Amino acid sequence: MQKKLVVTLGLSVIALLSIPSALAAHSGVAQVTLKPTPLAINAGLENASGRASVRIHRGTLVVSVDLGGAMLPQGAVLEGWVVDPGLQGGPGGASATSVSDDDEIYGTPFGDANFDMMVDNSPYALSTGVLKEVGNGVYQGRFKIANDLTPYNVLVITLEADGNRGDYDPRPGTPVLAGEF
Repeated sequence: MQKKLVVTLGLSVIALLSIPSALAAHSGVAQVTLKPTPLAINAGLENASGRASVRIHRGTLVVSVDLGGAMLPQGAVLEGWVVDPGLQGGPGGASATSVSDDDEIYGTPFGDANFDMMVDNSPYALSTGVLKEVGNGVYQGRFKIANDLTPYNVLVITLEADGNRGDYDPRPGTPVLAGEF
């Protein structure tokens, strides 16, 4: 009887301990650790770090970056991007992609097999906006879209050397931090 009680209690504890991770998986929340890319050293940001909370199905992202004692180059800003790395593994070296052959059962996308292959291999990105300095070399940003973030697998922080000036900037700058989710 005592052995049965110990086993039952043990299984109950294991079940209770698994609830937070099960809830996180069900809610589509990803905690992302941002690490410097090899290009970060070019701007003196090799000691920078960051973290983000991504609510995939709610289309929200909260990011915080610490420059680790460094300063941004004159006129530069940090911008966040959610990225699908494509089949070749884009920024951050991520391997997951949303490319699916299931979408192609009625024919080749773009009507051209070669162009389709180039698009599948290439990363695509959606800007989450310029991060704002909150003090002591820490930059933060919040992002929300009406849809979800399911197609994206990587969060990349880029160094926009031009200060992101201009009417429209559809392409990411140099990726200095990246993290997979």
